Amino acid sequence: MAESYQSTTPGSAGSFQQDNNSAAKSNGGDAERGNGVGTLSDLKDKIVSAQEVVKTKYRVVSESTDDFVHESPWKSVAMALVGGLVIGMLAAR
Repeated sequence: MAESYQSTTPGSAGSFQQDNNSAAKSNGGDAERGNGVGTLSDLKDKIVSAQEVVKTKYRVVSESTDDFVHESPWKSVAMALVGGLVIGMLAAR
């Protein structure tokens, strides 16, 4: 019966529609927040797993570099010298 009711006051119908729209937005906002929390926790999980991968790879590279320096120290010194010269030449430009 409320569907067939038409208001003679021009402002009353518009305010009723605004109230319905604002209620729908608030309900949709709650659903979006719930979805956002799930998305945020998924993102945190991905970041944690990526962090673990980076830590593991860092340890592998660190250990292999340490082994190389202990096995051939003069090669390491020569590489550091060449790297320093290249960086110095690029910085001088």
